Amino acid sequence: MQTVTTKAMAKVAAVATGLAMATSMLSLAPLAHAAALTSSQVQSILSLLSSFGADSTTIANVQASLTGSTPVSTGTTSTASACSFTKDLTVGSTGAEVTCLQNALKAGGYMTANATGYFGALTKAGVIAWQKAAGVTPTAGYFGAKSRAAFNLGGSTTTTTGGTTTGGTVSAGTGTGLKVSLSATSPNGSVLIGGTTGQAIGDLADYVFANPTATPINVTALSFKRIGVSNDSTLANVYLYNAGTRLTDSAGVTDSAFTFSDPTALFTVPAGGTYTVSVRSDIAANTSGQQIGVSLVSATSNGTLDSSVSFPINGGYQTISAADLATVNYVNANATPSATTISAQNDYPVWQDNISVSTNPVKLTSMKFVNLGSADSSSIVSLRLYVDGVQVGSTVPSLGADRSVTFDLSSSPVLLSTSSHVVKVLANITNAAASRTVLFSVQRSSDGMFVDSQLGQPVTAESANLTFSAVSAGSVAIQSASSAGVSTSLDPSSPNQNIAAGATSVKWASFDLLASGENVKVSDLYVVASST
Repeated sequence: MQTVTTKAMAKVAAVATGLAMATSMLSLAPLAHAAALTSSQVQSILSLLSSFGADSTTIANVQASLTGSTPVSTGTTSTASACSFTKDLTVGSTGAEVTCLQNALKAGGYMTANATGYFGALTKAGVIAWQKAAGVTPTAGYFGAKSRAAFNLGGSTTTTTGGTTTGGTVSAGTGTGLKVSLSATSPNGSVLIGGTTGQAIGDLADYVFANPTATPINVTALSFKRIGVSNDSTLANVYLYNAGTRLTDSAGVTDSAFTFSDPTALFTVPAGGTYTVSVRSDIAANTSGQQIGVSLVSATSNGTLDSSVSFPINGGYQTISAADLATVNYVNANATPSATTISAQNDYPVWQDNISVSTNPVKLTSMKFVNLGSADSSSIVSLRLYVDGVQVGSTVPSLGADRSVTFDLSSSPVLLSTSSHVVKVLANITNAAASRTVLFSVQRSSDGMFVDSQLGQPVTAESANLTFSAVSAGSVAIQSASSAGVSTSLDPSSPNQNIAAGATSVKWASFDLLASGENVKVSDLYVVASST
């Protein structure tokens, strides 16, 4: 026979009282809002509910009621949106795709548990139940290619391949102006890392901007509020991203609010199309135990908002936990090349450094470089990213208008093992850069997105084993076009394989000769063979 102590009974009573208070707050929302509670008072109430073990939906509804927003339904019915599946899901899988799958299974009656973003035994059972109903074999609870092809819960699904999205969510639909909604794959219940080092650019919420009109719409400002049981200082630097491309510089959080603005455009939503924006933030160290989220409170553009849009649009709540993330370090604070003078040439290494990885392997998802030199963007072309001598991602034709280049590898991240890796950028420097300079730099820790392969969260990189500071190459001066000369470089197609003994007519090497200033006649060409 079990005995319930007085202290335990008091705790049960406290929980019941707390949840009853939450329910009464929902019904008395106008009265609570009229009382004009301060932000600290609201946070105290939310902290109390969290300590009682209230679920995230209850906390979100109480916060909405206390701040004058519209609470979401507290019933048991779930509504699932279209899911975008890019990979197989099984026991142990985590992330937004798992969350969307769980919401859809719950809405279809195949599981009763709330979405957590973790594929466990309950999710496996739900998938098996759906597979039996849908006639998908084998009914093993593994959500693979067959299941993705047959899945139709919560509307049409989408599949992403090679960075191009196809399927039911691409169309902007109908309407009279800009439409804004929370993405079906926006994180909810994911785990961020706030241990002794914190983490970089954790995903807080994803929003879809749809443009059903015939004219592109420039979004010029977005305003957000921090929600959840957390502090402003927890969000160390907040950014806007589109997939692996950073759209903005960092914003700070003051009185729970932060805003991004650009009078020209933060981004452009194409006519008849959609554009997805992620709110990402560095998470401060020693913040484990907090619950964090963001809410979009306003959007400004050169178009009109569709009548269907209603602010605020709350994202999900993410939990901050303590763990040991991988370590990523730019070995040399000063990348190569060092300061020098060159003539215009192809395949010049404009930035190179060793990047060491320890604790866990990481997935290189994107890297951004900016030219701080005076050469125009159009004079530096054919930019390529190499890791350990192998090109990764696609060649970028030229620098952007902001003099930067981003190598977005999010559709096919590069796994970096726990060792040191040589990372470099090659570019063709044209004669248009003459009398100017080239200086490539990684300006922010967030400009390199390295995701811990075990914990699934981005790592805050260091440089020279210290807190990150910009990792820049030296300033390279480009000779004036009036200075005639010839530069020589190894052609990328030059062979490097072993030669069989006795082989004839063997091609040993290919070189590129680039004349600057004027035509140059080559009268002598010396080739020296080296062997071991």
